[in-house]
Amino acid sequence: MLLAMDGTQTLVAAKQAPRTQTYVCPGCLAPVRLKRGRIITAHFAHQAGQVCTSFSEGETTEHLLGKQQLAAWFAASGLAVQLEAPLSALHQRPDLLVQQPGHAPLAIEFQCSPLAVERLAERTQGYVAHGYRVLWLLGTPYQRHLQRHAKALKFLQYHPHWGCYVAFWQTKTNGLCLLYNLLTLDGEALSYQRQYFPSASQSVQAIWHFRPVLTPPQPIAAHLQHYQRQIVLARLRRQPWLQALQTRCYEHGGTLAQLPAWAVPMQAAWPLLVGPYLAWYVALFLALRTQPLEISAEKLTTILTTTLAEQLAPRGALTSLATLTAQLVAHVQSVLVEAQVLQAIPTGWRLLPAQLRWQKNAQY
Repeated sequence: MLLAMDGTQTLVAAKQAPRTQTYVCPGCLAPVRLKRGRIITAHFAHQAGQVCTSFSEGETTEHLLGKQQLAAWFAASGLAVQLEAPLSALHQRPDLLVQQPGHAPLAIEFQCSPLAVERLAERTQGYVAHGYRVLWLLGTPYQRHLQRHAKALKFLQYHPHWGCYVAFWQTKTNGLCLLYNLLTLDGEALSYQRQYFPSASQSVQAIWHFRPVLTPPQPIAAHLQHYQRQIVLARLRRQPWLQALQTRCYEHGGTLAQLPAWAVPMQAAWPLLVGPYLAWYVALFLALRTQPLEISAEKLTTILTTTLAEQLAPRGALTSLATLTAQLVAHVQSVLVEAQVLQAIPTGWRLLPAQLRWQKNAQY
């Protein structure tokens, strides 16, 4: 921790704390030791064996340095910032708490160590429920090449001007790296755009005013053939996700290769699912096949929402999941209309059987 209380119950920063005084943890009031030297970042630490639920022990040098850099950046940008501010109603202490006029307080967490997605969700929801905005910044352990199953994706967040994003704080360069407009297309690498904000030359306000043009990935002309080859290879390698999908198809009288064209996703989408979007489309195809030819709008929405919910990956930092899933449902409904799977009628929707049959000519 960067702050501790002295004998007068005044918070003292480790960088300025006199060595001659004694200090206690502001959370549990247990004695703490001042650690300050030429190499290590100045901080306070609990004595060995001391249990404290207010602060995490074993903070890395990166975490301590990053908090100081961030606090200095926000302060230099003219914003009121507190380090390790106690939020008694939550029993939490964000790394930084920023006050921005006209906005709810912003809790910033700089995460450098492993964090279970359940704990991540609990902390995020705690902030939101008590009226705080929250921003998760990730350290070096999460800054490797971003892939569809990267651990950083559980920290996925959403901004209306950036789309889905993850943000990294880089202590070596003292700046924020934003990967935004994150999209996934089955069979292809995760796509995103990148913007770097160096604290030495840009204020924090540069991030808040950032309004980029979101560029959708251009699918290669041979994407379908490429994806088909990947499915064939996955089948030969007996990959579990594909075997599970193939088994579901077998149980309903067909194969993956006999799916209608609309059931193979061809557009990039947010990386919100635990597996490929193909799994959702297969589940939707099979669910629609069991329905009567005419269904209500409410019934269709329930089918779309339920089949999607089964595929969602845990995204503990995402506070707008309901909004995003509603947009996904609306998009796929439009896909079904365009593919002539659905036809609007006064009482809801008519299902068109031709697009709900297994195809005789296999795609692959």
